[in-house]
Amino acid sequence: MEEESGRWRTESLALIILDLLTKRQGTLKEEELLEMLQAMMKDLSSSELNKQLLELELRGKVNVTTLKKGRVITLAKPRGGGQS
Repeated sequence: MEEESGRWRTESLALIILDLLTKRQGTLKEEELLEMLQAMMKDLSSSELNKQLLELELRGKVNVTTLKKGRVITLAKPRGGGQS
């Protein structure tokens, strides 16, 4: 996707989301995340964010929890097992 300024995004949206979550102790409200991302990428829509969150959730990277007032995104905890 091309940004308004004519430059191409150099990082994937998924990496930016994971980085923002890491910097915020692993938890963000969806509306806060969208505001932060839109400050960086003016052309980002909420549907594009939803699509990316679904993909990250399916890959086991984040958990999306629905609350009465919006949704909360948290980094997924690595599942047990040692490293080989």
